[in-house]
Amino acid sequence: MLKIQHLSKTYADGKQALRDVSVPIYANRVTAFVGPSGCGKSTLLRVFNRIYSLYPGQRVEGDVLLDGEDILSAQQDVAVLR
Repeated sequence: MLKIQHLSKTYADGKQALRDVSVPIYANRVTAFVGPSGCGKSTLLRVFNRIYSLYPGQRVEGDVLLDGEDILSAQQDVAVLR
């Protein structure tokens, strides 16, 4: 299970792309993210694989837990996560 709690994402220029997102994503179920262009779908997916960390100044706050493990932790091995 992927559990997102109070997730917010801010770009280096200060623009907030995600604000206080909380949603469970269950294993063995289909999950779809739908919405208009610019609403944060791709940004949320990039948080899951930590692509944002490749770009300086971007900030993510909140929790993303994969089977109870914090994938946003500095101790998380990004290569293993991806």
